[in-house]
Amino acid sequence: MPENKHKDYQVEVERLEYTKDYINKVLDATAEYKSEYKADIREAMKELDFLDSSQSYIRVLINSKFIDQANENYENLLKVKDKPYFARVDFKSAGKQNPEQLYIGKTSLYEIEAEQPLIIDWRAPIASIYYEGRIGEVSYQTETGVEKGEMLLKRQFTIEDGELKDIFDIDITTNDAFLQASLDVNADNRLKDIASTIQGEQNRVIRAKIDQPLIVQGVAGSGKTTIALHRIAYLIYTYEDSFDPDNFMIITPNKLFIDYISDVLPELGVENVRQSTFIDFMEELIGEKHELIDPDQKITKLIASDDLTDQEKELIAWSAAFKGSLEFKEMIDSYLVDLGKRYLPRMDFRLDNHILFSYWELNEIFLEQLKHLPFEKRKAQLKKSLSNRLRWRKEKILKEIEDNYNGKINAICSSMEESEDRRFILIKLMDERDTKLEEVEKKSKTLVKDYFQAFKKISLFDHYTKLLNKITLLKYATVEISKEKLEYLSKYSQELLKKKEVELEDYAPLAYLKHKIWGFDQDIKVNNVVMDEAQDYSLFQFYVLKEILNTNMFTILGDIAQGIHAYRGTNDWNKVMEDVFAKEEISYRTLEQSYRTTIEVMDFANQVIKNINAPNLVLAKPVIRRGQKPQLRNYNQVSNLTKDLTSKIAKLKEEYQSIALICKTTKECQQLKESLAKLGNLKVKLIDNKDDSYAGGVVIVPSYLAKGLEFDVVVIVNLAESYTENELDLKLLYVAMTRSLHRLYIYQQTGAISVLDKIDNDFYETLN
Repeated sequence: MPENKHKDYQVEVERLEYTKDYINKVLDATAEYKSEYKADIREAMKELDFLDSSQSYIRVLINSKFIDQANENYENLLKVKDKPYFARVDFKSAGKQNPEQLYIGKTSLYEIEAEQPLIIDWRAPIASIYYEGRIGEVSYQTETGVEKGEMLLKRQFTIEDGELKDIFDIDITTNDAFLQASLDVNADNRLKDIASTIQGEQNRVIRAKIDQPLIVQGVAGSGKTTIALHRIAYLIYTYEDSFDPDNFMIITPNKLFIDYISDVLPELGVENVRQSTFIDFMEELIGEKHELIDPDQKITKLIASDDLTDQEKELIAWSAAFKGSLEFKEMIDSYLVDLGKRYLPRMDFRLDNHILFSYWELNEIFLEQLKHLPFEKRKAQLKKSLSNRLRWRKEKILKEIEDNYNGKINAICSSMEESEDRRFILIKLMDERDTKLEEVEKKSKTLVKDYFQAFKKISLFDHYTKLLNKITLLKYATVEISKEKLEYLSKYSQELLKKKEVELEDYAPLAYLKHKIWGFDQDIKVNNVVMDEAQDYSLFQFYVLKEILNTNMFTILGDIAQGIHAYRGTNDWNKVMEDVFAKEEISYRTLEQSYRTTIEVMDFANQVIKNINAPNLVLAKPVIRRGQKPQLRNYNQVSNLTKDLTSKIAKLKEEYQSIALICKTTKECQQLKESLAKLGNLKVKLIDNKDDSYAGGVVIVPSYLAKGLEFDVVVIVNLAESYTENELDLKLLYVAMTRSLHRLYIYQQTGAISVLDKIDNDFYETLN
């Protein structure tokens, strides 16, 4: 509603001005307090008596803590001073006469003089009634139970540069105009300011229990990425006494994705959360460096029209799937069982002729008592046992040797009369005794070291190479594998390893082997993991992360419909729940509402994706935001297509800030870029998997790299490649279509996308 028409406009302007003034006073006071605290610290440091420093030291600690708190509050208020809140709810608690007016923002502010909150943090328990409640009876969960009451008003504000622009009053019958307005903005403004538009189903995911794994199946455009980030902010706020942001890790599909979310967490008041791609984290853990081949090499082979036969593509996909399976993990476990049995040198630990530990005794300690440790860390514990046993037995052994010789000497003395012969024998025995004692003493100094030098030294990659030998694979296979598949897996993997190369699918088994054989030197302090685009991870990858990080606190978000790496990823969340988190209670939620694109684009995309064979497929439900119908343009000549495309982009740039030209393959992207370059001065960037930032403008993107990104306008371009009706092609097309915020165009060589012939013309407009 236009601000000057709202009956409470003047009241809300005055409330906004009062809040802004109060924030400025708090900021000024905080700056002054910080200065005083620093002066007090300097004074305390001067007075610090290192012999009796208790009072001065306490002053230093207290004032340092005050400064830390003041800095945090200061930074938070500085961020929101021109937009202190975005909503108001009037809430009357059960049993109370008067309602409270609660203004909700990105941080909290308490007015000390009036003893009431000026701003409620969006993460506070009571704020959930704004996200999920409607006018009338409402309730919300607190630490002590459920609070009930009545919501009398739900109001949303648009505030820009400290000025009140719009007021929206929401009730059960109105559409959420505030949400629609926020969705109409361009792509580069969308991720930052989202706390104000979190929807009910999203809010329930954000506030889900912390003490159990959470799996979220969210359709394209359901806000999975933003929900993941807001969940971190919520958990840190709610559990600030027991949680450190350093203990969180966001695992992203690529570096471009990290850049995409880089500004969001600081906006939410969260710093120091660890962000890493799966590849970078695995390389950090594995340590030993082999060259990683292009992770997208497989998908480019699988989607290329005529580079490989169907049988070759089937072997490529099977190999990737098998390396990511828990069956492969079970093979590794069997290999490790046998490795453990022969890990120790087959010898007793002895000093002279004295057995300190028999081989069988050591083996029992190694395999049973120390089985909770990696093999190499068992050796460290074993070393302590050997050293202690040697220390305890050495003196007894030396005394026993000495007593033995002394007995012989005494016997000679008793049995022989004094003579030159007796003297010769006694000297010889004494020399033997002393030499023996010296030898045993000397041997004892290196005995433990000598024992451990008998261990075989085999590198991680030597183990992995041996594991992928055809004979070893056959020996440890827990499932039936055809001879053709087994030979392909072995030959292909051995060729890679011989060149000191690995593929993405090797990282989970390599990390698992290292975890079981060596363990990790560094203390990995991560106890809460957030994984986006999780449908692209295999069961083995999930398992390895859970095992190595030793936590079950995962927030896993993905969309099976966007599983373009399904050949090596996850096709069924039930498998993740049953096989990876088998013993834990798991929270599973679905997000069906799509907020990214228009009804017209989403309905069109749904017509494509419903052609895949997926019984439990969840179709996206778009929010009420209308736009133009997607446009299909058919061409018989590439030159005409690129000429028209250039003209269209020039017009679109006048209105939109981000435009993506999505081709099926990298090869086709390069072809398009060259064709456009010949036509004029259009500035276009080709994105590949090495890019770690995106600054807007016109980009060309391969279909398999578009996932997770969004653009004001998407143009799907087919110059030479085609989208068939196999599952992978349909998912790639669906992903490309759902990157669009506002407009979708398809520029194709006639007939390149065959599935469009099955879709009713009501869903799109055709221009030939």
